[in-house]
Amino acid sequence: MAMEVERAMTSELQTLKQELQQKVHHNRPQEEELLSAMREQVVRLSQKEQALEEQLESVCQENADLQDRLASLDARLALQDQHNQQQSQQLAEAWQEAAAARGRSQQLQVQVEELQEEVYLQDRSNHGNTSLLSELETSLNTMGLGHDREQMTQEVLSILELLRPLTQVVKTPERSEFIGQEEGDLQAMLLQLHGVAQKLANHTHIPQLQEENAGLRLRLGNRQHEEEVAQQAIRDRDEAIAKKNLMEAELVRCKNDMMCLNNQLLEAIQRKLELSQELEAWQDDIQIIINQQLRTQQQSEQVQRKPASNPMSFWRRPNTASSTRPRRPSSSPASWTSEAGQEKSQSPWRDWLRPGKVAQPGK
Repeated sequence: MAMEVERAMTSELQTLKQELQQKVHHNRPQEEELLSAMREQVVRLSQKEQALEEQLESVCQENADLQDRLASLDARLALQDQHNQQQSQQLAEAWQEAAAARGRSQQLQVQVEELQEEVYLQDRSNHGNTSLLSELETSLNTMGLGHDREQMTQEVLSILELLRPLTQVVKTPERSEFIGQEEGDLQAMLLQLHGVAQKLANHTHIPQLQEENAGLRLRLGNRQHEEEVAQQAIRDRDEAIAKKNLMEAELVRCKNDMMCLNNQLLEAIQRKLELSQELEAWQDDIQIIINQQLRTQQQSEQVQRKPASNPMSFWRRPNTASSTRPRRPSSSPASWTSEAGQEKSQSPWRDWLRPGKVAQPGK
């Protein structure tokens, strides 16, 4: 009876050993393939992580450059605003000066026209007075002393009274002087009257008017130059406004680019965290696989040692053999089954990492 039990136990142990060896040989290529796939995946993830770090550094550098450029654009925009304000003030002052110059030019134009009209009238009056005096002289010469001296003196005085309003610079003799000279020579009085008329004919305001006209032309030229300066200031202001609009558009575009880069940076950081978490999870799974393999190998070695340590156990007593031997074989399959079930329950991802699904993490 003990021999039969011993044989049964030995045969059962041999079958279990063969099953264990077959299982180990059968699972080893798959495990090695899984390990190689995991190593390749770890290498790819490391390379990808390095590439993401380089991309993150480049994005940070570009972000810093954009911030510097934005600061310089803000400074240039502030300077351009200040320059535009100054130009606007200068333009307003130029417009005021131009309006004042137009008003003064109109006034001067009116004065020039009045002076020209006055010169024309004065020339006509002087020509008329000169002809009148010449006729008077000829008539007096022809008449001689036939007329009364007092009547001639009255006529000369009336002529001088007519000429007096036209004299502004030349000083004419007073009426009392002519009255006191009634006893003098009438011919000398006529000569004096002729000289006064000649002076009135020669003395005009034409040089003064020419000087005033030249001054007015100079002022008009200055005002035209001021208007040209004002127009140039207006053009400069328009160009500055156009440049300001372009800079504002460039600033908005830079801000949008910076926001896009910030979003890309956040996405890259989030992706890096996810990859790090996946890498840690895969490393933990690999460690679990290695620990399970070591534990399985240790159990198989223990199973192989136990029958070799008792080669003469069949010489023992039947009750001792029946009490000790049947317990070990009955317990070892159950423990192997429980460990195998525990291995399957602890690593459900091993089916996911089989050769048909190894390439999925890299997608």
